Parts: sequence; C-alpha cells; structure tokens
Amino acid sequence: MKRWILLAIAAAVVVSGPSAGGRDVARLLPVELLYIYRSGDQILVETDTGDLGTGGDLTAALEDLKASASAEIFLETADYLIVTEQTKDLIPQLWNILRPATEVCLGIRANAKAAGFLTAHRPGVTLNDMRAGVTELPVLIQTEGRYHLVGTEDF
Repeated sequence: MKRWILLAIAAAVVVSGPSAGGRDVARLLPVELLYIYRSGDQILVETDTGDLGTGGDLTAALEDLKASASAEIFLETADYLIVTEQTKDLIPQLWNILRPATEVCLGIRANAKAAGFLTAHRPGVTLNDMRAGVTELPVLIQTEGRYHLVGTEDF
C-alpha cells in the first residue's frame, strides 16, 4: 500500500510539473479511506487521517476538508469509500474526484477507522462498477467495536 501511495504522489508531482506550480510532496497527506455521512442538514467528509470537513453539500464539505487539514489532502490515493444510506446518492459526484478503482461500501455504525479491516476484507465493488450500473453495495457493519462486511448476496 505504501508503495502505491508513493507512486501516486510521484505521478501527481510529475503531471503537475513546475509549469502548473507543482506540489510540495512533503506537504501532501495521502488518504486511504473517505467516509461520507450526514448530520442534520450537513454533509460530513471524514478521512482515515483524522481530518474532517463539513458543508451544506459535498463540494462545500470537501473544500472545508482541504482548508482545515494540516497538510494538502490527496484524495487520489483513496482505496475505500464508505457512504451511508443518506449519502449514497452523492457517489456520482465523486467519479471525477476519486480513482475509478476506489472500492465502495455502505456503512452502518461505521467510521473512518475501518481502512485496516477493508484492506483485509475488500468490498469488491468499485466506483467504476457503479458507473457501469451496479447499484447494490456490500454493507460494512460495526457491532461492539468489531466490523463485519456483508455482501449483497447475504441479505
């Protein structure tokens, strides 16, 4: 995983190049997991790095996340996306922000600390799959501090 993150950061630096202002690699904060949920009328975007953004819509929440982070949030490295029943309709807005291979699941009592579990128990449904028409998501459930991933075939 760390090798993938370093390669992604290096690629971003090369692509942005000096003519685009470049990126200071030391200031990049690679994200492995994004958790998107609602609280009242606010959208919250939380990362496995502990950063949190809030806003009235997804764009505002992502802008707040980037503005409040201790370093430059690098979303292109996200391997996992957890959404809730109330935020799964936001997934199409992420198609051009996250990698197509980012794996997606529906969270129940989940949180942004699930990256280690999802690395061992992969959801298997990607943003690319969803773009192609897959509508059923595996469900990540946290019970008594433990995670369980339930595939759609188990319902």
